[in-house]
Amino acid sequence: MTATYVQPSEQRPSASARLRIAGLLLALFAAPALATGTQCWRELRFSASNGWLGASSTLRYEPPVPLARAGLFAPKQGEALQPQGAQVGRIHATFAAMSNTGELDTWFDPQTLGVLQSRRLSEGKNSRLKTHRFLGNGVWRERLEPGDEARWTPRSAALIPYPAHPEAGAPVLTPVMLVARAAELVRAGRKASDQLVFTDTQLYHVRLAASPTDSIDINLRLVVDGKERSVREPRQAQRVAVMPRLLGTAAEKEAFSLLELTGDLAIFIDTESGLPLRIQGTWLRVGTVPADLARAELVPGCAG
Repeated sequence: MTATYVQPSEQRPSASARLRIAGLLLALFAAPALATGTQCWRELRFSASNGWLGASSTLRYEPPVPLARAGLFAPKQGEALQPQGAQVGRIHATFAAMSNTGELDTWFDPQTLGVLQSRRLSEGKNSRLKTHRFLGNGVWRERLEPGDEARWTPRSAALIPYPAHPEAGAPVLTPVMLVARAAELVRAGRKASDQLVFTDTQLYHVRLAASPTDSIDINLRLVVDGKERSVREPRQAQRVAVMPRLLGTAAEKEAFSLLELTGDLAIFIDTESGLPLRIQGTWLRVGTVPADLARAELVPGCAG
């Protein structure tokens, strides 16, 4: 199951075109921005289908903005985390599956790469708006639901302290931030890395573990310096397993998920370009589903 379907009559790019595409991907891998830990992509669009159900997710990495313009709010309890520098980064994610849609904004510190705030809007059967403001020792969580006259009504607000753990003080991430961390792991040639990840209400220790490479047939649109072209070819990708372990003594409230996928999670990273080509896991009750990269837009000038 791939992200897009190609009619048999469509022809593969010429040999010279494939060489140019390969050169772009190789330049992307060698770009200085990658060496400093900043991903070269601006937007990633993933698509998943099992033949009768489909879903899509888009991640857009916005340029950092000054703290005063970031829109971080002050929690009613506790001292909120602030960026070490003067700027704040943001990832804007959208989701669509059947009749349900959603948006997730994640604000983070570009220096520590730790999350500062997240806000998720879910629309569909159970519409809700959740905001998490991260503190040094926990999270202030607010949940709103539709009320009268199409207004959002507060339903709950609480401070969720982190459970005691040996990694206190380390940056905390949200699941969507693991995509970039997996790419960094592969680019650095490391076997594993450990992260602290907060979901809706609980803190996890997540190990990212690299496995041997495998070939993946890709079919995507690649946008470089404003020019869009098709890339359809086999690529070598390294599987990075996402292995969450709940911290604390409380029972797990809901399964750990990444882009709506749960279960045996993995991110497949192109070994040359560092692009995440596939995110795989269990979707609803239809079994293991790959969400394949359908479109990637790179930061202008990042690929040489």
